[in-house]
Amino acid sequence: MGVLGLITVAANHLGLIRMVEVLNPAKPQKITTRSITLTQLRTEVRADQVRALSELPAELSVAFDKVFEAAGIKAPAHGWNIPRLQQLLQTEQYKAMPNEAAQQAVLGTLAADKAPVEDLVQDAVRRDKALDAFEGFVFKKMNARVEARQARDAQIEEQIRALRDEQSRAAEETRADQQRWDQWHQRKSDFEEEMARAVGYVLEKPLITVDRDPHPLRG
Repeated sequence: MGVLGLITVAANHLGLIRMVEVLNPAKPQKITTRSITLTQLRTEVRADQVRALSELPAELSVAFDKVFEAAGIKAPAHGWNIPRLQQLLQTEQYKAMPNEAAQQAVLGTLAADKAPVEDLVQDAVRRDKALDAFEGFVFKKMNARVEARQARDAQIEEQIRALRDEQSRAAEETRADQQRWDQWHQRKSDFEEEMARAVGYVLEKPLITVDRDPHPLRG
């Protein structure tokens, strides 16, 4: 297992974390393992600062480095942390090495710089914890937005139903008005026809007009 694999185990396992360290940098082939418990790696991040960062409008655009900075993660005095280790492993020299050779070379370099393996593991754990904290705050924030939209959607749906009910009532009232209007116009036409018949007895020229086709109220 390579160094990155070991760090991944350190960041995620709930039991003992196995790391390797060179006892004698001059003989990198002689390496031993020892146990590091999560209690030894227990560390805190500045959750309040991470929370403040998550409150930014474009929370998902916040760079991870900003999260680490807000969490208070700094490189140790010897200068070795996970980003530096990742950069080292991305060089052509290390890419060309077999895993075991790269592992021994890394451990030899760390030992030469007096950079304890625990410091890198702790750096990885803190970064993981900072990202988890940021994720939790952002998830809660975004979930609250979703719930607010859902509540608003429910209000809109209720308003739509109310408007449709109002529309139906208005259509029914228009139909009732049209019916009353047609009935009134029928009575008017009947009355005018009776008047025209009566006037016809005293005048030869028609005087009263009779309109049998009422105008529709909708047009």
